[in-house]
Amino acid sequence: MEPRSFIRKTISYTLITLLVIAALVIVIDPFSRYHAPWFGLAPVETDERSSSTGIARNLDYDTVLIGSSMSENFKNTWFEDGVFGNKCVKIPLQGAHYGDYRIILDEVLSHRGTKNVVFCLDNYLYTDLTSAYPQTIEDYYVSGIGFSDLNYLFNKSVFFEYIPRFLVTNVREGFNEEDAYLWSDDYEYSKYAARLAYMQTRQITRLDEFPYDFFFKTGDEVTEPLLEQIKSHPDITFYIYAPPYSILYWDDVVMRGFSTATICVLEREYARLLECDNVRLFYFQNDESIITNLSNYRDYSHYKIDINRYMYEAMRDGTHELTSDDYYDVLLEMYNFISTYYYEQCFH
Repeated sequence: MEPRSFIRKTISYTLITLLVIAALVIVIDPFSRYHAPWFGLAPVETDERSSSTGIARNLDYDTVLIGSSMSENFKNTWFEDGVFGNKCVKIPLQGAHYGDYRIILDEVLSHRGTKNVVFCLDNYLYTDLTSAYPQTIEDYYVSGIGFSDLNYLFNKSVFFEYIPRFLVTNVREGFNEEDAYLWSDDYEYSKYAARLAYMQTRQITRLDEFPYDFFFKTGDEVTEPLLEQIKSHPDITFYIYAPPYSILYWDDVVMRGFSTATICVLEREYARLLECDNVRLFYFQNDESIITNLSNYRDYSHYKIDINRYMYEAMRDGTHELTSDDYYDVLLEMYNFISTYYYEQCFH
């Protein structure tokens, strides 16, 4: 074969191969980058960070669940009850900070038909330095379709890992998105399991209390952009909830000297959120029957799916809801509780 002919054929075959790969990625689209799933497929579990913007842009919904691992064990269909809405999607981001949440919130708030946002407001959002946790969602998933899509179309992991996973998971889960990202059945929930996981990192000696305003700057860095998004969409209801970490979480807070600072930043930021008419704020952290029963937990914060169901029903029915009239008293009672609780009973 002549060298020129060989080069032409090599280039042709290479281009054909690349076009086939790109076509398969576009058609299957495991991250919903270009469209909602076709051929009866469902937006099942792939990669949270990579699929989040595509789901927010391209799926049909009126209610969206956004949050950390504390939100992963919600089932979409619970919220398709006519009280929240009729079509719900779940966009969880394990361990996410506001740099990622802001991207997803921008997408869902600009999405036609969004009526409700159910948002998990973890305490760590107010206590972790924002600068220490930069955005983890890749920019090319945030940007519009363009040249940067080459990172998706010709990504080895997408073609060899996520497309097969997407197809196999669809078959295994019966083409049902409801079970995406559920992990509740994968762990043991008991006092032993929760305590064992926590004791590996427990503070040995109790530190002095930090100033009451220690977290104020960090809290404001989250609340201010969140308020911008909330106030600019008065027609969308924000169901914001504080998940019920176990009593071991509060032991950690007390041992590190953060009890005053934590409750004070919650009081400061909750007050600002409650000024918005389209915010409904739910507080589950003071439910002693849940947080002191370590059989609900696999570590110091993660709870079984029964607790997710309980929170859904509470938000549906309007229980555990804070108002501008009672939030201060609720948090003051919580401070007194965590300050006087006998934590040693958890370790015997």
